[in-house]
Amino acid sequence: MRALLPLLHAKADVEIKTASFEMGRQGDPEPETDADQYVRLAAERLATRRALGSVTGYFPVLHVDDTRIHESLAICEWTAERYPEAGLWPQEGMDRARARALSTEMASNFTNLRQQMSCHVFARVPGFLPNGPTRVEIARVFELMQTCLSASGGPFLFGNFGIVDAMYFPVLTRFDTYGVALPSALHHYADAIRTLPAVTRWRELARQAPALPIYDGYIRRLGGEIVLPP
Repeated sequence: MRALLPLLHAKADVEIKTASFEMGRQGDPEPETDADQYVRLAAERLATRRALGSVTGYFPVLHVDDTRIHESLAICEWTAERYPEAGLWPQEGMDRARARALSTEMASNFTNLRQQMSCHVFARVPGFLPNGPTRVEIARVFELMQTCLSASGGPFLFGNFGIVDAMYFPVLTRFDTYGVALPSALHHYADAIRTLPAVTRWRELARQAPALPIYDGYIRRLGGEIVLPP
């Protein structure tokens, strides 16, 4: 999602392929095994996923001719350089530095939010209560969004839609999934990004994507349900 939204916003001519592979149980710890067996299994898993187009065993990966660009933020940077007319970073130097800092913060932090509130845009979990560490991270998301919008005047974090908005949009979908209420100051921002043409196109693609049983199972174990779009 984070890598794709800037590409769609820039109207890049990109072909999207889905990689399907075996995954562990969402929300469960890695099963204990001896070190040698773990290393062997990890090597087998990596080889399988590299055959599907990955670099490190994870996705997304952007294939540009014979080069594979992995990590969402790196893909976003390539998109900004390839399509400067899309304005994916702010024009003013200090704003660009702040937008990059916030984007990097999302790429490297918010571990509790990722683990406890996995991304499932077509699910709803009523009565969900985040734990303490996750609440702290939610508060930080609210803080940085409100600070940016207050400084820029909106409708997006730095005025126009950019990479930093793409980096935080999946968190907004998590708030919808798990019933986390937004502060009133963020309602207009959430509406603006949900109606962005790139997000509308992404939702169309998401409707066509194959279901992931382990994510569906995690939602149901929490007492939630899968709400498929019409």
